[in-house]
Amino acid sequence: MSKFSSVVRSAVLAGIVILAAFMCGLRLLQIQIADGSSYLAMTRQTRVVTQEIEAARGVISDASGNVLNSNKISYNINFQKSSLVGGTENEIIYRVLTVLIKNGEKWNDSLPITKTQPYSFEKDSENEIERLKKTLNVGGYATVENCIYQLYKTYEIGEEYDEQMRRYIAGVRYEMTIKDFSYENKFVLSTDIGEDTVQELKELSSFLNGVDITESWAREYLNGELAPHIRGTVGSISAEKYEQLKDSGYTLNDVIGLSGVEQAFEEELRGTRGVRTITRSSDGVELSDEVTTEPKAGNSVMLTIDSKFQQQVQDIVQYHMDFLHSPHYTTAHDYKHRGTECYSGAAVVLDVKTGGVLAMVSLPGYDINDYIENYSEVLNREYSPVFNRALNGTYRPGSTFKTITATAGLAEGVITPNSTITCHQVYTYYSGWRPTCTGYHGSINVMDALKVSCNIFFYDTARQLGINRLSEWAAKFGVGQQLGFELSMSSGQMTSLELFDRLGLEWNEGNVIQAGIGQMETALTPLHLAVQAMTIANKGVRYEPHILKAVYNYDYSELIYEQQPVVAYDMSEGMEDIFDTVTEGMKRVSASAGFLVGNSFVNIYDYVGVGKENVATKTGTPQFSATEYNSAVIGFYPADDPEIAFGILMEKAEFSRHIAANICRVYETGVWEPSYDEDGNALYGL
Repeated sequence: MSKFSSVVRSAVLAGIVILAAFMCGLRLLQIQIADGSSYLAMTRQTRVVTQEIEAARGVISDASGNVLNSNKISYNINFQKSSLVGGTENEIIYRVLTVLIKNGEKWNDSLPITKTQPYSFEKDSENEIERLKKTLNVGGYATVENCIYQLYKTYEIGEEYDEQMRRYIAGVRYEMTIKDFSYENKFVLSTDIGEDTVQELKELSSFLNGVDITESWAREYLNGELAPHIRGTVGSISAEKYEQLKDSGYTLNDVIGLSGVEQAFEEELRGTRGVRTITRSSDGVELSDEVTTEPKAGNSVMLTIDSKFQQQVQDIVQYHMDFLHSPHYTTAHDYKHRGTECYSGAAVVLDVKTGGVLAMVSLPGYDINDYIENYSEVLNREYSPVFNRALNGTYRPGSTFKTITATAGLAEGVITPNSTITCHQVYTYYSGWRPTCTGYHGSINVMDALKVSCNIFFYDTARQLGINRLSEWAAKFGVGQQLGFELSMSSGQMTSLELFDRLGLEWNEGNVIQAGIGQMETALTPLHLAVQAMTIANKGVRYEPHILKAVYNYDYSELIYEQQPVVAYDMSEGMEDIFDTVTEGMKRVSASAGFLVGNSFVNIYDYVGVGKENVATKTGTPQFSATEYNSAVIGFYPADDPEIAFGILMEKAEFSRHIAANICRVYETGVWEPSYDEDGNALYGL
């Protein structure tokens, strides 16, 4: 090859290299300058995740603004999908649980398998067990061992953890699954943790990627023994409830009212969530975390009950039961072997002019905080304290029902205020059947028949009315009906041909006279009894009973809604004289209510200082077994210008009129002084 050719070739190669370098330079300039911003954006590719922020729940207070159910700041442990590295979930959970266990904290784990060996399915969890098997894709026949094995396999929980920790981790992983843990939906592991736990977890934060500790709200129940059945509690939303409410914006992490006022006014108490926006780079580095929509606290609810009055009525009912168990009663010369088995009862006091509940007591009671901390223990206590007898206990009304029979008889012209029926202690209308009376009352009118509770008088009145007319009038008082009350309650039932047919019972002609004195299949709640008394006090106007006084914004600075009285039924037209007659009979009951001190008769109402002539009552001793009786009282006060009405039912009790007397005393004066002997035994029921 010639020297010239070699030079030319070198020159060409050099030119190519120079050209290539020039082109690379141009391309580099384009990348760095012309297209620099777009490539920079590519290097900063981000992921934006939005999460909802829980809003504070509204406060519940009594009629005077005393707070009952409130909120306190709490700390929650949350898992964030966007910063949790895949494959490290079990180790992160293990580290967090180790701290929680050491500090005695609780965490969310609804896996329906016992937490310790030998494993078994949790009792009364059929639906949850079915969901577990479906989630794990195992057959319905799968045993608990099959489910445990599949849990460990599904979530790759190895033997590097001891068996107890494996079960705990499995529970958390399963909880994450059913709570739909995702980039958009955080998982709440634990709520309301202590400050020591918060500090320890913060110190370990560099080893806990994906774990956040956030401030939140926890429900606080002040004076938890006051009206626990009314106030109710909140708790985690169930899967079934979530299915019903998910279209209303609820999530699986939500807290919801489970009972009482918390449940009844969920819509008012629940706030509106805010939005938290989290931006992370492609490598997981957090670029920003900000609240883009502030949460709005829920509205607060003011109840009609007065805390002091409610507490006093609770104390009066409890004191009465204590008296029935004291030697002053059990050793008395007139002891009738009734009342010593009384450990439960209920009392309801209503505002006559509005239907507002001033007090609603169900005993035995419980402390809401104990209920939350140890649900099973409280639930299984003797005499079922969680059961709300005032709203869901149904009882024969006994002779308190005679006020309805009297009203119906007078309205239908079957009797008049002055007409009489003769009582010879045995009712002889039916051949072959001789129902009796508790006394021998002779010729008696309706007012005195109410006073002495003459069965014969009301047998005959009910017979002449017939069951259809009697049940129609009972319905006007709300018997056997829903009353429009905000909280869940029983409607009770009224003896009728339709009821007997529904129950598959045979109707006998004589059943009507037993219905006329509050026996047979008639069953009422204590709230029904109070509404019955209120209707008589209002001369035929029956209001819907209610527990809501008003709704305010969260801090009570703005009134949003005030509950107005609602008339459920009005039979007052032309009935004033009839109700005056019934009221007079009830006043005579109060005038005859008393006890012996030595050889002297002392009237109960005079004794407590409210005046026997100004209280209208009717007592009853309904029989519910061959040898067992309840004790019932209805009434209102003051009799001539009523302000309160009450219904009381004591199970297996006696002398409930003592409770009525003391309720009137407390309402009038705000003072009630129980009396105890030197051994701490309750003295004579007053």
